Amino acid sequence: MTLVGALGLLFWERVSPILLLVVLGYLFQRRMKIDASTLNRVNLYLFVPALTLSRLAETPLSVQTIGTVAIAVFLNAMVLWMLSYLIGQLAKFDSGTRATVTLGAMLENSGNFGLPLIELVLGRQFVGYQALVLAFNNVLTFTVGIWLLARAKLSFVEAAKRVLSMPLIYAVALGILVSATKTSLPKPLLISLKYLGDGLIPVALVTLGVQLAEQTNLKNGAAISVAAILRLVVSPLSMFAIVKLLGIQPELGRVLILGASVPTAVNTALLAIELQVNPNLASAIVLVTTLTCPITVTVTAFLVTQ
Repeated sequence: MTLVGALGLLFWERVSPILLLVVLGYLFQRRMKIDASTLNRVNLYLFVPALTLSRLAETPLSVQTIGTVAIAVFLNAMVLWMLSYLIGQLAKFDSGTRATVTLGAMLENSGNFGLPLIELVLGRQFVGYQALVLAFNNVLTFTVGIWLLARAKLSFVEAAKRVLSMPLIYAVALGILVSATKTSLPKPLLISLKYLGDGLIPVALVTLGVQLAEQTNLKNGAAISVAAILRLVVSPLSMFAIVKLLGIQPELGRVLILGASVPTAVNTALLAIELQVNPNLASAIVLVTTLTCPITVTVTAFLVTQ
C-alpha cells in the first residue's frame, strides 16, 4: 500500500468516526439550540472522572511512569509557552492576545478528542496513559490557564478553589493510588464507573460539536495562525524530542506524541468567556485547530503506528 493510501485508510477508519460525531453535534446545535454548558458539565463532572478513574484502576502504573508522564506534559507545555511568548513579543501582540495564544498552544483537547483518538488508533489498553495526560493537562488548565487570563481578577486562593472544586482531581488521585498500589476498587463500583465512562466518547464528541457551533470571530488571523501552528505542528514535534530526550519506552511514547497532536482544548474558550478575556479569539483558535487537525493528526497517527 502506498503512503497516501495508508494515510487515507487511517483517516477513514480511525479519525473520521471522531469527526463525524463532532459534525453531528454541530448540526444538532444549529438545529436544536440546546444548552451547551449543561452538556459540558455532564462531561466534566460525570463522564470524564468516571472514565479516568476506571481506566487508571484497570491500568497498573508505576510511580516512575506517573512521574514520567507529568514531566513530559509539563516540559512540552513550557516549550509551547516560551515559543508563544517570543512570537507574541516579535509580532507585538497585546498582553491579552499573547495570553490567549499561549493558552491556545499549550492546552490540548486531551479529553473530548484525545481519549477517543488514543482508544481508536492505539487501543483501549492505552487509555490509562492518556487519562494521566488528561489529568495533568487539567491541572495546567485550572492553574496556569486561570492565572494567565485573570491575574487581575482572581486571587491565588480563588484559583486554588477552582482547582479543588473539580472532581477530576480526586478521581486522578484515587486512580493513581489504586494503580500504583496494585489494589482494586469494589466490583460494583468499578462496573458502574465503566458504564458511565463508556458514555464519554460519544457524548464528549457531540458536546465538542455543540460548542463549536457557537458564534466565532475569525478576524485576528495572525494570532489564530500562530496558535494553530504551535498546537498542531510544533507540539507533537516537541513531544517527540522530549520522548527521545527522556528515553521514554515506545508504548508510552506513542501515546504522548499522538496525544500532543490534538487540537486546542475547548476549556480555553470556556475560561476566556467566563473571564471575558478575548473570548472571540479563544473560540476561533478552538474552531480552527479542530477543523484543521485531521491532516496533522492523521500524519502523526500514521508515524507513531509504524
